Amino acid sequence: MMKCVLALFFQVCFILVASAQDGEISAPVATGPNSGKFIGKIVDGKTNKGVEAASVQLFQKNSNTLAGGMLTKPNGDFSLGNLEIKDTFRLVITAIGFKEQELEIFFSLAPDKPALKDLGNIKVEQEAQFLGAVTVTAQKPALTMGIDRKIFSADRAITAAGGTAVDLMKNIPSVTVDVEGNVQLRNAAPQIFVDGRPTILTLDQIPADNIDRVELITNPSAKFDAASSGGIINVVLKKNKRIGLNGSASVGAGSPNILNSNLTLNLREGKFNFFASGNYNQSGGKAKGETFRQNKSQGVTQDYFNQSSVNERERKFSSVRFGLDYFLDNRNTITVTQNFVRGNFSSHEDQNQEYLDFNQQPIRFGDRTADGKAQFNRSNTQLIYKHNFAREGKELSADFSYNRGKNNDNSTIINNYYKTDGT
Repeated sequence: MMKCVLALFFQVCFILVASAQDGEISAPVATGPNSGKFIGKIVDGKTNKGVEAASVQLFQKNSNTLAGGMLTKPNGDFSLGNLEIKDTFRLVITAIGFKEQELEIFFSLAPDKPALKDLGNIKVEQEAQFLGAVTVTAQKPALTMGIDRKIFSADRAITAAGGTAVDLMKNIPSVTVDVEGNVQLRNAAPQIFVDGRPTILTLDQIPADNIDRVELITNPSAKFDAASSGGIINVVLKKNKRIGLNGSASVGAGSPNILNSNLTLNLREGKFNFFASGNYNQSGGKAKGETFRQNKSQGVTQDYFNQSSVNERERKFSSVRFGLDYFLDNRNTITVTQNFVRGNFSSHEDQNQEYLDFNQQPIRFGDRTADGKAQFNRSNTQLIYKHNFAREGKELSADFSYNRGKNNDNSTIINNYYKTDGT
């Protein structure tokens, strides 16, 4: 029994080996005396790799009738069978990302014999599409939120151009400015910083054109003075670091008696960055006011007081700032800056006063003349060393600041009173 099984096993193996040696295994041939079959492979013209899911359509050339079609296999193979071998066909190949290709094919065998024609590797070329240039533009928001501060971009405050930092503060939410130009943050007077350091300058002495951004720090960290309970307004001045020589200039005029100009220059060469800016600002105005007052005692009017006034004011100031940055390497910088500010403010007020009794009959008259002049000079010198660590947002800085200033205020007030007869 065992001998019969072994004999049968060796016989089967011999038949399989003999069959394999006769030739390669081919695709099945179409059956039928007048039917044929096309086989082939769609490959990428550059990589010679098969193209998957390419559309292969076969049309009869004369009647343009669809004779067959399919999507190629993952390796790019396709086969179209049950075809009339006497016809001539038009093969159309389309694939995403490739150019459409069209071939004219036919069978070369006798019509009375089955036909199988291998079209071989059909190469398709990639189709490159060039898109037009796309420009994406975005506008930086006026107010952004940082970890411990609100940051207001000065270039978004167009109405403050040619003015001072006080005019800029009027555009910042959570900052209030009264008619006298006093600034409050969270209903308290804030501490003023320039470029992260204390300054003797007031906000009306800083030109708005020189400001890059304003940072509102309502909860100062240990880095700042603990006495700044009202918060900190940090004014960051412009500093251009583009390669080469560049700058900007602006001039403005308006009414009443408004004139301003600004010039900024910057030169970046190698490890040095030189910067300089100058600013002149002049403004004036006339304010009118009236006062009508009743003086009462236990609800009964005793007398009246009426007053009218005209106040003319003029403000002029100029500033010059220059310095340089020396880049030791990518993380270490030494900066030297010098800043000069000078201002002249003047005002003239005329008042007319009228004193009346309880019957609104004149008792006496008065007039008042007030002249005020104020001058100031400020200078600031800074030497700053800054090291940026590899970790973003971490830095080490050391600076030396020298501030000097002088004020000169004069006021002259003259009051005159007259009886009803003019004496």
